[in-house]
Amino acid sequence: MDTQFIGENLRPGQLGHFFVITAFVMALFSSFSYFNAAQSENKDPNKSNAWLLLGRNGFVIHAASIFATFIALAYIIINHLFEYNYAWQHSSKTLPMKYLLSCFWEGQEGSFMLWTFWHSALGLVVMMTARKMESRVMSIVALVQVALTTMLLGFYFGQHIQVGSNPFLLLRHQMQGAPIFSQPNYMSFIQDGNGLNVLLQNYWMVIHPPVLFLGFASTLIPFAYTIAALWKGDYQLWLKPAIVWSLFAGGILGVGIMMGGAWAYESLTFGGYWAWDPVENASLVPWLTLVAGLHTLIVYKATGRSLIASVILLIVTYLLVWYSTFLTRTGILGDSSVHAFTGEGKSLYWHLLVVIGVLMLLSIALVVRRWKAMPRIKAEEGIDTREFWMFIGAFVLFLSAVQIAISTSIPVWAPLAKWITGKDVAPPVNPVQHYNSIQVWVAVVVSLLTATILFLKFKKTDMKTAWRRLAITAGIALVLSLFIGLTQKIDAVQYAILLFSCCYTIVGTAYYAIMVQKLKFKKLGASIGHFGFGLILLGILLSSYNKQVISYNTLGKMWDFGKKTKEENIRESIENSILFRDIPVAMGDYFVTYKGDSTSTEDPRTFYKVYYERRDSVTKEVKESFTLYPDAFINPKGQQGLVANPSSKHYLHKDIFTYVTSVIDPKKKTDTSIYKSHIVHQGDSIFTANGFFVFNGFETKVNNPNYTETPGDIAVAAKLDVFGLKGPQGSLAPVYYIRDGYEHHIEDTAKELMVYTRFGKVLPDQNAAEILIKEAKPEDDYIVMKALIFPFINVLWLGVLTMAFGFFLSMANRITKKDKTPVIAKQH
Repeated sequence: MDTQFIGENLRPGQLGHFFVITAFVMALFSSFSYFNAAQSENKDPNKSNAWLLLGRNGFVIHAASIFATFIALAYIIINHLFEYNYAWQHSSKTLPMKYLLSCFWEGQEGSFMLWTFWHSALGLVVMMTARKMESRVMSIVALVQVALTTMLLGFYFGQHIQVGSNPFLLLRHQMQGAPIFSQPNYMSFIQDGNGLNVLLQNYWMVIHPPVLFLGFASTLIPFAYTIAALWKGDYQLWLKPAIVWSLFAGGILGVGIMMGGAWAYESLTFGGYWAWDPVENASLVPWLTLVAGLHTLIVYKATGRSLIASVILLIVTYLLVWYSTFLTRTGILGDSSVHAFTGEGKSLYWHLLVVIGVLMLLSIALVVRRWKAMPRIKAEEGIDTREFWMFIGAFVLFLSAVQIAISTSIPVWAPLAKWITGKDVAPPVNPVQHYNSIQVWVAVVVSLLTATILFLKFKKTDMKTAWRRLAITAGIALVLSLFIGLTQKIDAVQYAILLFSCCYTIVGTAYYAIMVQKLKFKKLGASIGHFGFGLILLGILLSSYNKQVISYNTLGKMWDFGKKTKEENIRESIENSILFRDIPVAMGDYFVTYKGDSTSTEDPRTFYKVYYERRDSVTKEVKESFTLYPDAFINPKGQQGLVANPSSKHYLHKDIFTYVTSVIDPKKKTDTSIYKSHIVHQGDSIFTANGFFVFNGFETKVNNPNYTETPGDIAVAAKLDVFGLKGPQGSLAPVYYIRDGYEHHIEDTAKELMVYTRFGKVLPDQNAAEILIKEAKPEDDYIVMKALIFPFINVLWLGVLTMAFGFFLSMANRITKKDKTPVIAKQH
């Protein structure tokens, strides 16, 4: 019985699980009610309104239950109730409040809860704004909430079928059979939790997951509107909210993805912000199809064309969100991704497949049912029209998404391929090269189309005017790209072409905004968004192409970096430099010195002090200096080996990016240095590697905090003035004393010089003293580190903000603008 255990607080968990069950039941009830309201809205309006009211009430109770569930888990984590498995597994008492929030989304249950939370919030907005489409749209939103809340139920059918995972599971239930739980007072032995993965203890991980999950959640709304439109074959009421919500989802999801890039840049040793990691790819693919669908929606609104493409792309986008969840949470990417969920997600494998299957079957059934009745325009669009090239651009984005999805999904389809062909298929050894070889050309095509399309018009274009504007744009872009290419030494053909296409986009969108739109703010959303897209591509190109490694290994020592091939280990060894403590090493324009480390009992990380100094080549005067603090630790969350977090120096035009790749295990550090004796008289100097000491006689009044005088002591201190390479650095007072007939010594340390001093004894016959000096040997303390320069990376971050602003400005304009009746094609 639970009552036999002392110190447990069961009420928050009981309430939390109750609200999970309530949320599931009310989502089911709401979906059923809304479905009946939709089915009877034309036949019996009174009956429909009754069902509609029930659906609304059901969803409000569902949303309130989800919020209550969230609060219950927050209470458990914040109050350190380690009798709950989730709190013990993912949090600890030493975490500050902001990182306690990160504990929510470290585990499967918390991240699903966050996803469900956003669906509930968005559902309430849709419920208040959908008007005539409310019953149909909300029946889909509530149905998806049914699927999501099953992920939190934690029910078992028999011994082998598990439905969801309960975030309020007690630790003693999770670890049944452990001897500690046979004791009623087991809580007295659990003093702290397992803690949060140190990689997640970054401010980006406080805000990145909520924004990313809001982006994922918001793709549900265009999907729900699309299903609602197919349900009744009504494509007029659907169009405006589908565009508005697609703009919202595109902006939020894009920002969320690049927040992940910023986190990777600051917390991982990718050597950058994007590594084509499968988890990154899984979030990018739905964004690509969403943007493609947004553009075909605009085509359909203006011309009546591309309805089928729009429907398919919006449906595929949301299915891909669930598929990305399947990839990242079932453990299927465990061997090919550095930050996918592994073992704890295997129970979700069939659960997620069932959800994806249901959503897919529902979508296919409705598309097939309405296929013949969907409005079409029989005549082909002209090649000189905006709609033609917008469709081409959307199709290229779709092909880009397909290529990324297929390559990312190799662990999924490789077993089938082996069964058919008898050959193993493995993920690409060099993913950056594999994806870039294709995606560079995708970027070229899309960026060229981005600016060109602005100068074309729907249905019919004045090509004389268009060619003049395109020629001006191309000419300015050519001059700009030549200037950048020559100054940045971009000489590879494919990247020179990409540079021109980026400049073409930037110049074209700016020209269109100024000369055509006359800088009318409300109309600038598309121009600003596409301008930001051009800046993103330019920032990626400049920061990646001229990324410079400055930490070259000059000692010829090879390191084992655990790479898959010998060539990779050789390359990494060349690009990593060993720094012995206090010995400067030349790196590019800088001299870099490792100054030691610092640790804390409250933080598993060890911070390494790396000092950079740039001097004038002639006068040797110090022009610039700064210190970076990269850290490293042995990951306590089950992964073996060193986990390093980089540190960067940010400039307007570049970043200096530094991280350690190998260190001496603090537990294995040894001191191989020994004390050396020096006989000195007053005024004599003792020289060391980094300075010297001057002996200034004896001090009989001992003033050393480590010495406590006892009656009968004979004590004396040696006065030593310390001088480093930059001048005086204070004084030391090592102590020699005799107590009860025995000699004793109290050492003193010159920390900056890493020198230990000991007063050996007094030599009265020589009026001298024996001073013993011990210097730390360089090989006793060192780090291996990699340093890179990312030029113009701020262009990338500026582009992300600009593009997101363009999305939201366009959304605001669409909301407030009174649209004319959209062009709806007749069936042909």
